[in-house]
Amino acid sequence: MRIERAEVFGLRWEFSPRMGPADAWGNAHAYCLVRVQDSDGVVGWGETYWRPAMPSLLTETLAGLLGRPVADARANWLEAWGAGEYPFATSAIAIALDDLRARGLGVPVHVLYGGPLRSRVRAYAAFKGYIEGVDPADSWPADAAAARAQGFTAMQFRIGRFPIEHEVAVLERLIGSGVLDGITLLSDASGAYTPRAAIRMGRHLERLGFHWFEGPLLEWEGYVGYELLPPALDIAIAGAEVTLARDSLRAQLDRGAFDIIQPDVVICGGIGEARFYADLARLHAVGCVPHTSGGAIGIAAALQLHALLPDMTRLSTADPPLLEVGFGPNPLRTDVLADGWHVGADGWVEIPTGPGLGVTVDEKFVRRTAVEHLVVAG
Repeated sequence: MRIERAEVFGLRWEFSPRMGPADAWGNAHAYCLVRVQDSDGVVGWGETYWRPAMPSLLTETLAGLLGRPVADARANWLEAWGAGEYPFATSAIAIALDDLRARGLGVPVHVLYGGPLRSRVRAYAAFKGYIEGVDPADSWPADAAAARAQGFTAMQFRIGRFPIEHEVAVLERLIGSGVLDGITLLSDASGAYTPRAAIRMGRHLERLGFHWFEGPLLEWEGYVGYELLPPALDIAIAGAEVTLARDSLRAQLDRGAFDIIQPDVVICGGIGEARFYADLARLHAVGCVPHTSGGAIGIAAALQLHALLPDMTRLSTADPPLLEVGFGPNPLRTDVLADGWHVGADGWVEIPTGPGLGVTVDEKFVRRTAVEHLVVAG
């Protein structure tokens, strides 16, 4: 079969008041979805973040793939990457082509990469972040109680916007209230701290029993300074979400920047490339817990990656990977799929075993809600 047709959909869901991590406010979730179809009518889907010019980048890259054999997976990936080394665009296309190829073969995507090593993964509630004009003393307790009621046994708090002493006091009261008893605690600072402040906050997080400290320093300029933190702290330092090339990751690992890497399949080049990142990290005794975009298809793709990740030791109880699931309203996470993955009552997610990504996209919803739609056909 050959790639016959492609479509790009821009989806955007706006919300108010503004929310966000420590470093930014936002008022929308926005993703670009890719739909590819082969000459036999089989369809595959992919996703990435909607960044400037992304629909155009995707359509121009997809145009170079029309007419190519679906089975030529490696050549197709290299063609997409070589079109301009746009990792975000390549990621969406790679996921869609994996979905297409696996559906044509009647197998889940993880079979394309050697078969599963696990059948389910524990989810963590990734809180939406700060609410503009609201003190975390008022929002964090409600978030924690709601996530616990939904069955989550792990939660990630966005930290770093308010003074360290204030946020630590809020966390201390929250832990003391008992609502977080038995919960795996995670933190994401989104580059909020200087190295000295990160070490100070990291020591508080250690004392409070947090499992990891994600993104403590600036992330977008090569994770400069991260190698200062692992020797100074016992808490695991997590990062590499926005590491966009193999040589960059290798350099960061050689510097000892991370205890855990967090490649995102919708950013780094797709499922196969994220698996390469995980294998490279393993050679440095560094763990891998994939980041997710928060969109339904991106999470489905991350689940296929999770199936491929080996445990860090022969004991499956030793720091098993966790699945990031955005917490709070987001129709682009909850309504894009007609059926597929979901968080169970016990806080775990079964990895889909159906063909492709193992999910069914609600095309009527996508077409009805898309604010931009481009078609690429031969």
